[in-house]
Amino acid sequence: MEAVESYRIPVEAPRGLIEECFKVKQRALEHVFAHVKFSSKAHLSLSREDRRKLRDELLKDWRFSKHYVDSAINSIIGLVKGWITLYNGEES
Repeated sequence: MEAVESYRIPVEAPRGLIEECFKVKQRALEHVFAHVKFSSKAHLSLSREDRRKLRDELLKDWRFSKHYVDSAINSIIGLVKGWITLYNGEES
């Protein structure tokens, strides 16, 4: 077995970034979940245009790098898709 040394690297996050990321994720979740349609099973109906509108809306008054918003959208879409899979009772 090989020993691996590690050490702590201090990271200075801009003030308020964590809180703002949580807010953006919450808004993204509300928007994406509104696009879940239910028939015999649940499915996500989020078009490319819907996603673009969501991104544009979330970027209004956003003072940090845009990739944080993109990451929030991607993680929320993945979260909702995972929930749909569980809701529909499908195996991954």
